[in-house]
Amino acid sequence: MSETKNNFWHAPRYRAFRIGLYFLVLVLLTEIGVRVYFSRRHIIERNPGNTTAAMPYLFDQMDKHKGRKIVFLGSSVVQGYGNCADGKHFPAIIERMFREQGDKDVRCYNLSSAGNRFGDHFGNMIESMRHKPDLIVQAVHIKMFSVHASMINPFTHDESIYYFRDEPDYFKNYRKKFRVPDERYRQIWLDFQARKLSATYRYRGLMTFFFTGNYRRPATSASDWIKMEMGWADPLLVEAHRTTHDERNADYLWMVIPEHVVQLNYHHCEAFDFSDENINWATFGDYLAYAETRNVNVLFFLNPINKSFVDQKEFFDWDEVMALYKPRTIKKVLKHHKKVVDAVDKIDSRHYSDLDHLNMNGHEQLAKYMFPQIKRALKNKRR
Repeated sequence: MSETKNNFWHAPRYRAFRIGLYFLVLVLLTEIGVRVYFSRRHIIERNPGNTTAAMPYLFDQMDKHKGRKIVFLGSSVVQGYGNCADGKHFPAIIERMFREQGDKDVRCYNLSSAGNRFGDHFGNMIESMRHKPDLIVQAVHIKMFSVHASMINPFTHDESIYYFRDEPDYFKNYRKKFRVPDERYRQIWLDFQARKLSATYRYRGLMTFFFTGNYRRPATSASDWIKMEMGWADPLLVEAHRTTHDERNADYLWMVIPEHVVQLNYHHCEAFDFSDENINWATFGDYLAYAETRNVNVLFFLNPINKSFVDQKEFFDWDEVMALYKPRTIKKVLKHHKKVVDAVDKIDSRHYSDLDHLNMNGHEQLAKYMFPQIKRALKNKRR
């Protein structure tokens, strides 16, 4: 009897070790089960809510696809944040258009995430290149060049910095340029390793599905669902959470949004800075130089802006700002021998929900306008 009480499985002094072992076995079994489940293709098509939890899964899907790949990089507008159901965001519609024309080997990967700045785009572009895309479609948002944006570093998501890990001149140049101190970079590296263990379980919003029975909400991670229930989430996402998909696709949503959402938009438009003193403008230049020297096939487009909203709310003088924004941005892209499309005023004002976010009809209209340009850029790559 004493032998039994003193062995590893029964002795009190080994209790902490047994708990640790049980925990490790549970994690291992869960990891195996989840990885088997998510080894299937096309379970998700974009990042959920305002997280980047799906990025490892999407990159993995890129590796598995043997046909042509188009990567879409942008912020919440391209992501379809708030307003879009699955399959209704701009990149998904582009893929559908290719299939309808018989190009069934083309897959479109929406790697956009809410809040992305040019540092995030830069890192995502570098990580994307490891998976050999045929074309990158990069959105350019005017909010990136606001004076407000120049006061903060060009990253929203830490993992975007981690994507520079193999660049030979990263430690010499990029880290200093991007205002990333050594201590922060070490924390980013450690945090990224931990996230790789936990992100798998949030790919399809399984916790949200468990609590609500519905994983087709605008935000599909448990943390986003809790934030929205408590009223702590981004105002745009809260409004989307409280409405149906049909209501989110209504015309002229920007005319009925709450005042706090109007102020959130105004905060990003008080003043603009298109000089290299703006760290986002400078990072935009670094992105272009990298794409040029590595011969990356990138198609840039100036993201649509709701002129009616700007004029009604008197955010800024449209003619004055556009006279600076468009020529300088286009000239900067062309200087690096990349293609650029001006889509600023190509969407009907009724299809906006604020300054630049589109409803589902707006995403459809943007896809119809951009499809010929994207198809041409993809065709040129094949040559």
